[in-house]
Amino acid sequence: MCEPYFKNIQKDILSYKNHLEKNNMTIDKTNKLFLDLILDILEYLATENPQKLDELCEYNIMTMKKEFESVIHGSSVSEKVQAILLTFFMRIAKEMDVKYKNIENESLSKLYSLMTSKDFKYPSYIKSQKNFALENMPDNIKRMLYMKS
Repeated sequence: MCEPYFKNIQKDILSYKNHLEKNNMTIDKTNKLFLDLILDILEYLATENPQKLDELCEYNIMTMKKEFESVIHGSSVSEKVQAILLTFFMRIAKEMDVKYKNIENESLSKLYSLMTSKDFKYPSYIKSQKNFALENMPDNIKRMLYMKS
């Protein structure tokens, strides 16, 4: 079992979600689509059972928690912080897919489908995050699970 993480940070996630919702700027439908997904996923992470999230997101917590915390403890709502959030969320979705063959949250599943579709046109701040979010993850997660057993 992993160390408790989400229980202590869910209040901060919800606070940042509310801040982002009030202070964001969307310039087109694609930006709005990704912003809505970010807000929905932040809501999910802020309200879902924290022990369940700790298990579902174990690898991601180990590898990206500092980046995630720097966003939710900050006040920026820029494209850069949204790209960090999208990377974190993509990696959560990929971890769920690798570990359980199922992405249980609808917004995470939609994000994963969009990011892995071949024909989708991404905003520039998202495009470079797609490959980083997914490369080597399946092997690393399998290695982590093997080392735990």
